[in-house]
Amino acid sequence: MKLSKIRALSLLLICCSTTAVAQISYTAADSCRIVDILQKSDRCSTTDIATQFIGLPYIAGTLDKENNERLTVNIREFDCTTFVEQIAAITITANNKGESFEEFCCTLNKLRYRNGQCNGYCDRLHYISQWIEQGERIGLLYEVKGCAHKATQRLNLNFMSRHPDSYRQLKENPSLVKEIKKGEQPFGNISIEYIPKSLLNGSPQELSIADGDILAIVTAIEGLDVSHVGFALWQEGTLHLIHASSGKGETIIDEQPLFDYMKNKKNNLGVRVFRIK
Repeated sequence: MKLSKIRALSLLLICCSTTAVAQISYTAADSCRIVDILQKSDRCSTTDIATQFIGLPYIAGTLDKENNERLTVNIREFDCTTFVEQIAAITITANNKGESFEEFCCTLNKLRYRNGQCNGYCDRLHYISQWIEQGERIGLLYEVKGCAHKATQRLNLNFMSRHPDSYRQLKENPSLVKEIKKGEQPFGNISIEYIPKSLLNGSPQELSIADGDILAIVTAIEGLDVSHVGFALWQEGTLHLIHASSGKGETIIDEQPLFDYMKNKKNNLGVRVFRIK
């Protein structure tokens, strides 16, 4: 099927290997732009891809607008998670020599949904720790653990099940809370390591952080693991964040060094670092 004939916001059934992607929401412009990037990706790094989307609007809850959960591709506006997810999916697809929109969708589905199956809201990996665990398990990502100076946190994911009124789908469908809690349980009382924010003025070698690494900001908020995500970018030896910023209302290369961005935010403890394989 030629891209020029793809109808905006159409629904497809796309199958690749063991993953079936049904009901995909997208626009023809989105699919064409993704294919264009993939076809030029031999000249692009993760940061090159991410910076192509600088200046696009930040919109909270971009996956929660519809009542029926389906794979949503939207590269016209982002929240912090959908920015990282979709840029990572483009990068992974490119690394695998993929050049089609269908291959991108299969990759995104594997990142976003439990076992790559989108059958409803509870299949979405709502916590970054869930997202990363699956990505590592299926060989798309890995956690970087080279920094010698790390702190530990005892993690106990339960924020969604304890605050269902904060989520429209859970508030409107209380029966879903049980399923959300089931997904949280494997992440109860586990220990994770992170780089404390006091060390984020170190060098690339000291921190073992490279351009394009995914940086997940560890939070002290009870029941949560991460409060924000973005990509690492070194500028003149200083670590910065490429991210969808709620404060600026758009995707940006943050002018503040990450050390300064985090130092006065008391709930920001540090960062976990993940790298695309």
